[in-house]
Amino acid sequence: MSKAYSNEVKLSATERVLVGRERVADVAYDLKIGQSTLYAWLKVAKQADRSNGSQVVQSLRQRLEEVSKERDILIKAASIFAKELY
Repeated sequence: MSKAYSNEVKLSATERVLVGRERVADVAYDLKIGQSTLYAWLKVAKQADRSNGSQVVQSLRQRLEEVSKERDILIKAASIFAKELY
């Protein structure tokens, strides 16, 4: 009989492996789950990343454009203030 795990546990475990670069064996031992269970969660998470990847890239590009514009404005403002000081 398999045990049901919450999405929070699944997300935490997969992030520890994918983002935190922890070993699957260590995470599985800490959470008292089977390694095969964690590998299955990782497979699902990687497939979801691939399908959401294009959306993530698009949103990151938009955010990069916004931040670049903000940076340019701040550089111009800093140069104006610097001229007034000297």
